[in-house]
Amino acid sequence: MKRHGILLAFFSRRAILKVGHVREIGKTHSTLSAKESCAMPLRQITFSANAGVALRLGDVRLWVDALHEEPVSGFSVLSPALQSAVMTHPDFQQPNLIFCTHCHPDHFSRRLLGQAMERWPLAEVILPERQFKRQILLSQPRERLVLPELSVQFVHLPHEGKEYAAVAHYGCLLEHEGFRILIAGDCAVASPTLREFLLETGPVDLALLNFPWITLSKGRRFIEQFIRPRHLAVYHLPFEQDDIYAYRRAALRAAEQVPTEDVRLFLDPLQQERFS
Repeated sequence: MKRHGILLAFFSRRAILKVGHVREIGKTHSTLSAKESCAMPLRQITFSANAGVALRLGDVRLWVDALHEEPVSGFSVLSPALQSAVMTHPDFQQPNLIFCTHCHPDHFSRRLLGQAMERWPLAEVILPERQFKRQILLSQPRERLVLPELSVQFVHLPHEGKEYAAVAHYGCLLEHEGFRILIAGDCAVASPTLREFLLETGPVDLALLNFPWITLSKGRRFIEQFIRPRHLAVYHLPFEQDDIYAYRRAALRAAEQVPTEDVRLFLDPLQQERFS
């Protein structure tokens, strides 16, 4: 690994060490009692809208692309009513990490994220663009974040569409007690960069992928050959009232052709799924 120097900084009262592509957080806050920790589901995902999710992995709470509000034709965002529902839902409380794969308006709202940062000042915010003074900026091809219960490998991936080639866009591989979760963001379907990453890191237990990965034959082949997940969660689908292009119907049909035993589609706001 090439080293680019050591930078020691402080975020949310904890030291973060950056050495080349590696960042380590020594301690993360936990507000759950021992009783709550034992009682809660070990691995749970709750959907907000589009590709927004809140993951609960042991004592760690992670949001990915969870907050966005600018309308995009053919997709869904957090309406004012859904914003209120999300912000009062128990699965969207006290996040340890808030990560945005990129800063397009269907994945990111500076206003809503700023409000969340004020409400949860101990949350680490991880973005591929500089939006706030208090954030971790992703800039290397690969970076790693280490917490007591969770490790996260970030990988710079090409965004779908040649017109978005210059977009700062990252996916990640989460590992919680040996359970590995791939989040590809808006990665180009069947990307060689993602293929190279997976060949180095190995198969995953759960993959969260946008619906074109299953509606396109090249995406299904890539899933079978390189991702090989035990569980597949499909999202970036609009709610029923916003589905002007019939994406939901296409995804439901394509799900039957995916070579994965457990395929689930996130279709409804605050839908919750548990994995083991």
